[in-house]
Amino acid sequence: MRRILLAFVVSLLTLASFAAPAAAKCPTCVDGVSVQTPDGQPWSEGKPVTLVVSARRGDPDAAFPATGLAVIMQTDRERTKCLDVPLRLVSQSGDGALYAGVVYPFRAAVYSGLVQFGEFKFDVTIDVNKIAATTPVATSDLPVAAPEQATGETLSYTIGAVPFFLIAMGFWSAIALLVARRQPRMRTA
Repeated sequence: MRRILLAFVVSLLTLASFAAPAAAKCPTCVDGVSVQTPDGQPWSEGKPVTLVVSARRGDPDAAFPATGLAVIMQTDRERTKCLDVPLRLVSQSGDGALYAGVVYPFRAAVYSGLVQFGEFKFDVTIDVNKIAATTPVATSDLPVAAPEQATGETLSYTIGAVPFFLIAMGFWSAIALLVARRQPRMRTA
């Protein structure tokens, strides 16, 4: 019983040590992310989109950084080559600010990744098919991410996850069988 209690206490202390940094207040926090086209029309192949990040002050004394970085890591929940989108502060008012950067999506998809301001990172998801119906941000002087080409479909995307699940189940079943066979048998007298 003492061992179980000790394991429980150690687990709680470990979780508490990981939760403390996460509870730290971000000086600049992300409120939302949207995409816009320069002409306000739906996105089409080869056309750039403006990634607009709405931010707020988490700490009243903090200044908004002049730049940020968005890193796109997945396309339709599939890993892809990371695409860095530099963000620049385009406007601020009170405790809110807008950051923007230009990116060339390689296909109509849902993109996900991170937005980083200093040491703080925030998960974001954008859908190129859902263009924000707002006044477009001027893109003439925004930083532009390098256009990337799709790297192709992955094997798991092509054949699905079921074959990989079956292979894993077979592997672990074989390991369990080997362990069970090597167990010494008890003899009853």
